[in-house]
Amino acid sequence: MTDAILIGGGGHAKSVADAVKRGGQYNIVGIVTKEEENLNGYPWLGNDDRLGAIFDSGIKTAIFAIGYLGKGNIREKVFNSLINIGFDVPAIIDPSAVLAEGTVLGKGTFVGKGAIINAGSVVNEVSIINTGAVIDHECNIGAYTHIAVGAKLCGAVKIGARSMVGAGATVIQCKNIGNDVLIGAGAVVISDIKDKMVAVGVPAVAIKENV
Repeated sequence: MTDAILIGGGGHAKSVADAVKRGGQYNIVGIVTKEEENLNGYPWLGNDDRLGAIFDSGIKTAIFAIGYLGKGNIREKVFNSLINIGFDVPAIIDPSAVLAEGTVLGKGTFVGKGAIINAGSVVNEVSIINTGAVIDHECNIGAYTHIAVGAKLCGAVKIGARSMVGAGATVIQCKNIGNDVLIGAGAVVISDIKDKMVAVGVPAVAIKENV
């Protein structure tokens, strides 16, 4: 197994760490977070300021485990820092997920338990496809985006960067969702949503700018 560090703590990091352990490809030697903590027995290695020294020590793989946090730009900043140092940031797929042959996953992406990604879909860097989410055929998910628990994207949906589709939401086929959009939990999206909007309800309506 390849030694790796886990970037981030909290509940999402626990889910990622479990998928890593179940996958058997990487050995997590410790975690890097802002403040000292113990995550499932993995030791704290320091904060982001330690990343360069950790890389120089010979650990070249970083598992990205920072949750959405409401703003994808935080995750984008950390990911770019890891890449600039030289870390390999692999996609992590829980063994229970189902991915069609040829599915494209960007670096740092996480696919959680029971998620399904169908034929021809592309998921860009550091996105989260969370527990039980369904991504149907030919969807394109922008970088740093979060498809939350139980959300469903029908065929040929396009979603921009740093957006979030809330838990249990549905986006019908061939709809476009812009950058920095928040789709509320349980919403049903039947029309395109422009950049930087919050959309809620059934059918979903854009109610305000996502600031």
